[in-house]
Amino acid sequence: MFKMTKDDLAKKTDAHLAALFQEASKGLVVGKPDLASAQSLLAMIRAEIARRDPRP
Repeated sequence: MFKMTKDDLAKKTDAHLAALFQEASKGLVVGKPDLASAQSLLAMIRAEIARRDPRP
């Protein structure tokens, strides 16, 4: 379903990350075969957003 690397995510704009996060969230619906893939991508997106956050 989703084949993204950390480098791919680093190249995305904040708006693209938000859209991708939304798409991956849809993959978390119970019964979908890509549950693990969606969870992994969501974790990577959260990490990228946290890395970009300017707070100390």
